[in-house]
Amino acid sequence: MNTLRVLLPGAPQAGRADAWAVFGLDGRLLQEGRGTPAEWPRTDRVEGVLAAERNRLVELTLPPLSADRLPAAVAYALEDQIAADGDPPRVAIGAQRADGRVSVAIAARALIDAIAASDAGFARVVPEAALAAPSDEWTLYASSAGQGFVRTASGAFAVTLDADQLPAELEAALAQARRGGSAPDSVRVAFECDGAVLLRYAEAAGIPFVPAPAWQWTAAEPARYAAAPDWLAPQAASTSAQRAIRAAWFRPALMLATAALVLHVGATLLQWGWLHWSVWRVERETVTLAQSAGLADATTSGAAVAALVRHHREARHRAGLAAPGDALPLLAQATPGLARLPGGALKSAIYGDAAWTFELGKVDAAALAQMDRALAQSGVAVLQAPTAGGLRMRITSTP
Repeated sequence: MNTLRVLLPGAPQAGRADAWAVFGLDGRLLQEGRGTPAEWPRTDRVEGVLAAERNRLVELTLPPLSADRLPAAVAYALEDQIAADGDPPRVAIGAQRADGRVSVAIAARALIDAIAASDAGFARVVPEAALAAPSDEWTLYASSAGQGFVRTASGAFAVTLDADQLPAELEAALAQARRGGSAPDSVRVAFECDGAVLLRYAEAAGIPFVPAPAWQWTAAEPARYAAAPDWLAPQAASTSAQRAIRAAWFRPALMLATAALVLHVGATLLQWGWLHWSVWRVERETVTLAQSAGLADATTSGAAVAALVRHHREARHRAGLAAPGDALPLLAQATPGLARLPGGALKSAIYGDAAWTFELGKVDAAALAQMDRALAQSGVAVLQAPTAGGLRMRITSTP
C-alpha cells in the first residue's frame, strides 16, 4: 500500500502546484514531484504535511501520563500560549516519548477544517517541523513550501528566509533567549547556502552559524511520520484538551469578575467604615454638647439625647411655653385619629414620659387601620400590642 504525502502551504487549491512524494509500505521514498491536486499520483492513502509557516510546534516535558490524561495536561501547560480571541485553535498532540517529552502542534482551526473538508481525503495532517529530529541545538531549516523554520529544544517557529540579512524572527528569538539566559552557542544551518550568507548571519547574531547536512521533508524517517502530531486524529482524547483550552479563555473574564467583586466588597466595607465613624463622631459630639450644658448624667449618646430633650422641655416650661410631648398638646394632636375609634373602645388613658398609653377594647381591623392613618397624618408615632382584653397603644409626638 503506497502513501501520497503532500506539503501544504494551505488548504488544497485547484490551480496551485504543491510538492508531493509517494512512499512505499516500508516508508521508502518511491517518487516525488510538484503539481496541482488533479496531477497528484493516485495512491491507497493520502496524508498532508502542513508547511511550518502555517503552524507552531511546542515541545513539552511532562510527567508520565496515560493517553486519556495527556490532553488535559497539555492544555494546562499551553493555556498562556494560546490566543483567547477569535476561534479556538486546533491542537494536535503527539505520543509521549520515553524522556517525557511531547510534541504539540498549534494551527488555525479554519485552516485545518478546510484541509479536512477538501476532496483529497487526507487521512492525516502533520506539521512539517515535527519531521525534523528534535535536538537541544538550534537548527535553521528551509521549507520546500518556501521560507523556513527554526527547530529548538522547546519547539519550532517559522522564519522568513533572506540571504541578505538574518531573519527577523530568528533575531527576535535569540534576543529573547539571551534575556532568559538560554541563548545557544551557535546555530546550525540545514540547507545549502553560500558561506557569505552564514557570515552575514553570524555577524548580525553575534554567534557562529555553522553548516549542517541539508534536510528535506521527504527524507524524514518513517518513525518521525508515525510520531508526529496529527490534527485529524480521533478526537476522543483531545476533546478534553479542547474543553480545557476553552475553559482557559474564560479565565480572564473570571479574573475580571473576581476583581470586580473584590472592589465591590472593598468599597462596601469602606463605606460601612466611614458611616460607622460618622455615627461615632455624631454620638461623641452629642455627649459633648449635653455635658457642656451641665447635664452631668449624659455619659452615653442615648443618655445625652434624653437629657437634652428633658432640658429643652423644662426650659420651655419655665418660659410658660408648651413643649413637644406635653400631655394636652399631644392629646390634641392625636384627637383626629382617636375620633376614628368606635364608641366605648377607649378603656383608660395614662400619660408619662412624654407619651400617652391607651387601653382599648376589641376594635375591628378596619377601624384600627383608619386610626393609624389619621394618627400618622397628624404627626403622631404609634406603638401597638395586643392584650387579653383588646389592645394597648402608646403614642408619642414625632420629631
